[in-house]
Amino acid sequence: MLILSASLLAACGDSGNKGSSDKPAEQVAQSESSPANKYEKALSEFPEADPKLAEPIVISDKKSPDGLAELQKFNNFITGEEAQKIGRIGQELQQLARQNKEAETIEQIKKLTAALEQFHQSAAAIDIKDPEIKAVLDRTVQVNSTINEFMIYGSKYATELTIDSKDKEAVKFAKDFQDKSQKLQETLRTANQELQKAAEALSKKYAQ
Repeated sequence: MLILSASLLAACGDSGNKGSSDKPAEQVAQSESSPANKYEKALSEFPEADPKLAEPIVISDKKSPDGLAELQKFNNFITGEEAQKIGRIGQELQQLARQNKEAETIEQIKKLTAALEQFHQSAAAIDIKDPEIKAVLDRTVQVNSTINEFMIYGSKYATELTIDSKDKEAVKFAKDFQDKSQKLQETLRTANQELQKAAEALSKKYAQ
């Protein structure tokens, strides 16, 4: 069963991974001429992941009357055209980020945001009554939204994320950002693992 957040999480890690600046010193000075508290502002806007995203989704042994049909509906949705489009955009985004193509990466994030918004609208319109299947669908949407928020954040602060190693404030920001990014990605990886476990448990339950 395809869980979209897996490919998005890979892109998330690459899009937020920037190193020291290769700009000439005068360009760095111009781009970082605003007050030092810009780094505090950037950190204050960092998208924190809800710890509940990493909690297990309990799947019981009891089948619901419409469970099998609703699971098929769920599977069709998360492997359908909208989901495939998101997967393609995520893969392209990952490649652009690895090539350090900043402008193209930002444009790709915009495309991904639009595609995810459409996907989430479609998810909200699906009539799934089984609480376990609905929980997996809702968690998928929540995890993908958090990943996308981090990508949008990274594109917004692209200048600050390009660090001049001679600037102490910038170096401190880079460390704090890295710590927050690592914590976020650990939560999201665990969340994706729990989604996969729940999806596999549902498939096993209704295959019997």
